[in-house]
Amino acid sequence: MPTLLALFRGFGISLGLALAAIRLAPCLGLLDVPGGRRRHGQPVARVGGLALVLALLFQAACQGRRFPIPCRECMVVLAMAALGLVDDHFDLDARWKAALGLGLAFLLAWSSACGLAGSTPPLRFVGVVVPDHLWATFPLLVLMYWGLPQGFNLIDGANGLAVGFALVVLGSLWGAGYPHPFLAGALLACLALNWPRARLFLGDCGSLSMGLFLVLLAKTALLRQGPNHILWLFAYPIADVAMVVAIRFLRGQKLGVGDRNHFHFQIMDRWPRLEAWTAPILLALAAMCGSEIYLSGPWLAIPRAGLVLLAALAAGFGLRSLPAARPWPRFARAERELLLPDGVQEDRQGHERV
Repeated sequence: MPTLLALFRGFGISLGLALAAIRLAPCLGLLDVPGGRRRHGQPVARVGGLALVLALLFQAACQGRRFPIPCRECMVVLAMAALGLVDDHFDLDARWKAALGLGLAFLLAWSSACGLAGSTPPLRFVGVVVPDHLWATFPLLVLMYWGLPQGFNLIDGANGLAVGFALVVLGSLWGAGYPHPFLAGALLACLALNWPRARLFLGDCGSLSMGLFLVLLAKTALLRQGPNHILWLFAYPIADVAMVVAIRFLRGQKLGVGDRNHFHFQIMDRWPRLEAWTAPILLALAAMCGSEIYLSGPWLAIPRAGLVLLAALAAGFGLRSLPAARPWPRFARAERELLLPDGVQEDRQGHERV
């Protein structure tokens, strides 16, 4: 019963804050205007993250020390939310946003690494034993606190996708014995206003702060068991970012310039009939991968199948997004000669001569 009450309390508080924020969005300059990669037909309020952060502040004030993360981590989450809010209003350059996020990750990782060093057994990360020393755990924590929230931010491109993934993460943690009903209820309120028809978006305020908050919840629950569990939990945004970075690198594009190479855009552009099913398909794969943290024995075939499907999608979309390979020079010249008029040949420099 207390869990159910917390779920409904989170839903009601977040819903009320979100509806009020939608009315204030034009005055705050927090409207997402159509254009570019955005295909919605009219401006949508980017206030979902603001409502979620205010709801979490209310929960923190009520719970005090029983709040899921300590005060210093809450301050960094608020700083990340402020960074996202500024970006929602002023559209910061991607490099500045990434650099400021990296600075916050450094501060948080330093405090976390100092607390972990000497108090936990050696961690095993992707098959490598990480020594229990500050110099070894610090880079791992920086990568986790910076990369995973940025990945969560990048998947926020389809109605219900980012909020749904946050609910998948909470559901997986709940299955592993770490429930967070208030936050789940708050996210359900935002999902009701975001999918299938969007009345609000999370915005960078929501995607960056909620991404970091979810990482902190996962770290608290799973890091001592092994950081590999966190990789399974966030396998979907990791695979999405890896695919997009590989495509941009091989195309010679700038990594900080947005495009439509993400999983959700690829599905909507290449398979228009599945556009309405984009979020359910990707969330199902994310849930399959996240189930690794609470399944065991033969049931581990489920997360492994989800990871294989994600990898297959990434490989297929990646190969189809690359430019066509140039032919070898000898074959290219032979092909051009077939198109020349009779009696006309090319010299070694490729110039035509009779």
